[in-house]
Amino acid sequence: MLPTCILEAATFQQSVQLTCRCGHTGRFEAHGLWWHFERRGWDDRFAAARPRFWCRVCASRERRKVHPDRLEAVPWQQGDVELPWPEERRWKQATARLR
Repeated sequence: MLPTCILEAATFQQSVQLTCRCGHTGRFEAHGLWWHFERRGWDDRFAAARPRFWCRVCASRERRKVHPDRLEAVPWQQGDVELPWPEERRWKQATARLR
């Protein structure tokens, strides 16, 4: 199965990778990223989440926000950006909804 949203990527123990047209990439651990989206009430589907990100390298060059070309689930690696995780009760509720 291929994940289609950040929550699914988190349940598969994967990270989310963003790739800009300049070649710059960013990797986020999916549990914390999902919780970031959930707290703000944002849609966590990959297509809807992509406009929430922007490339800092391109923004400094072009003086405007440039959204990434790709957002995809990739295997977790050491060094991925880790945001605060949700409390265990919230995480269990979310995974129960997913099933």
